[in-house]
Amino acid sequence: MRYRGGRKLQQYILSSFISEGGGGNKAAVVFDNLGLSCQQMLEIAKKNNFSETAFIDFKNSEENKFSIRYFTPTEEVDICGHAALASFQVLKQLGYLKEKTAYHLTKAGELKVLLEVDKILIEMERPEVIMQLTIETIMKATDLYKTNIIAGKNALVDVISTGLKDIILEVDGIETLKNMNILKEEMIEICKQYELVGMHVVSRETIGHDSDFCCRNFAPAVGIDEESATGTSNASLLYYIIRNSNNFNYSKTYRIEQGYFMGSPSNIYAKADKDTGSIFVGGIAKIEKVEDIIL
Repeated sequence: MRYRGGRKLQQYILSSFISEGGGGNKAAVVFDNLGLSCQQMLEIAKKNNFSETAFIDFKNSEENKFSIRYFTPTEEVDICGHAALASFQVLKQLGYLKEKTAYHLTKAGELKVLLEVDKILIEMERPEVIMQLTIETIMKATDLYKTNIIAGKNALVDVISTGLKDIILEVDGIETLKNMNILKEEMIEICKQYELVGMHVVSRETIGHDSDFCCRNFAPAVGIDEESATGTSNASLLYYIIRNSNNFNYSKTYRIEQGYFMGSPSNIYAKADKDTGSIFVGGIAKIEKVEDIIL
């Protein structure tokens, strides 16, 4: 596949998972037709200073299958939900996507992309429970009381990965979620000890009447005190709900609120495929700026 813009590199800045009130999480998408080195990609990501920059590698892509790599300002990661959504939004707007299904070639494997009328849904890495932590461990890293925490199976708190390892913590309501705080240094210590990215906190009580969950995401160990919209974390959240539900509705697409207490209200959508076990997350992304990259 050839990038139609020739050999000049272009970069798109987007907000992913936007809501009617704006919000979203910014990501950069670079159209790479030159075969950038890992060091060059890392330098661009560091300069951007977004949580992730995506690089669409056109030399290793083919019709309907796009090779994409993801870099934080410090390292490469296997996959990133909001940067993946941003990537396929750009590809869609520029006319590269001809069918309702596309594929995403990543270090997490070949993953499916669903192009719906009003949103794009990205398949995440197959969900996996990495470990379980005690409530007492969680309390060391937050100002929550034991009565605020709703434990999962075995009265423990799940650590789940759909590409990145996160603590999935359910609390007893929206006020608890809004007012809680992490203890930053203790959270960093726990994440380093167990090799985790962060903690995704969820309430089943929501702000909007048509939402299913409200969340906050904390990842200070990777330089993000709080993030307004995340993809892999919400895929892991949906897997947590499946694990702790006797009547999960596989025909439904779930609406998740995030960033509402940061002044960046974001909507993330998630659905699960009962037959394959795959979890998809997505929403709406908006292009805000197009830039040329001078190497």
